[in-house]
Formats: sequence, C-alpha cells, structure tokens
Amino acid sequence: MSAFANELRGEAAITIGSESFVVAVTFAGLMRLSQAIGARTMDEIYQRLLGFEPFAVSCAIRCLAVADDDDARAAIAARVLSGKNISAADQANWRTGIEQALTAHIEAGNALRETSSPLEDVEAAVTGKKPQTAS
Repeated sequence: MSAFANELRGEAAITIGSESFVVAVTFAGLMRLSQAIGARTMDEIYQRLLGFEPFAVSCAIRCLAVADDDDARAAIAARVLSGKNISAADQANWRTGIEQALTAHIEAGNALRETSSPLEDVEAAVTGKKPQTAS
C-alpha cells in the first residue's frame, strides 16, 4: 500500500519494509528531532538522516511522520520500526524520501523570503517604492 503525499505542502511518501507513510519536515519537527538525537546543527541532522543512522532515522520517523496527532504519529512509528519491518535494505527508499522532504522545507523557506508581504505591497503602491526582499 502506498501513502499519498501532498508535495505542495512539502510532504514525501516513504516505504520502509511493508509500511508506507508520509513525512514532512517542519521547524517544530526539526526541533523535536534535534533534541531527541542530540544534534547541534542542521548539517549534523542532514548527514545522520541521509547516512541512514539507525537511531536518527528512528527518531525522525517518530518526529516527522504526518498524522493528525501525536498518538497517531506514535502508531505510525510503532508499525514502521517493528523489528520485522525495517532493515538496512530500506536505506535507498529512506534517503529518497527524506531528501525530498528536506529540500521542500528549504525551498519553501527560500520562497517565503523572496516574497513581499501584503504590507510591503501596500507600501509600494502608496509610496511608489519597490518592496525589498530579504535576499
């Protein structure tokens, strides 16, 4: 069974063993993950997730799985992390999905910074000055 991911919201579908689920990288999720694995930088998180470090991947599934609430996220993690489900053979699927979700998160942040706010648009219309972007 395949999971449906809304790519416009930065979600990515991942299949680990026989379980398909959706992850989305959010800043809140990254905060939980960083604390859980003791990571100090985004570079460290990125390296550990793409390197398929077992503890980091397990915590990421628990922190980044898309669900209606924390109990549902815990249930997804329990199914995916079952000893009979996950193995090193899942590295390629994991890497593809988590890289897609991380990239979407970064691109969304960049797009946000390149877009003027409604207030900036109003000021530009009233004053004739172009809105400035943060880049």
